[in-house]
Amino acid sequence: MTPAGDVGSCHAKPSYDGVFFYAVKTTGIYCRPSCRSKLPKRENICFFQTAQEARAAGSRPCKGWTVKS
Repeated sequence: MTPAGDVGSCHAKPSYDGVFFYAVKTTGIYCRPSCRSKLPKRENICFFQTAQEARAAGSRPCKGWTVKS
């Protein structure tokens, strides 16, 4: 999924877009790896393979980008 399960190693890197999405438990927002938002604490992150999975889990997309369904 992510390199060694660490979003920090692929944060703000567009080359990981489409590989996974991550949601922040405390905000209910999900992002692509290329998102330039503040990196959340690891214990507050959930990983998903698709944006649809993240939405199904109750998260909404980050306002910094739009997801093409």
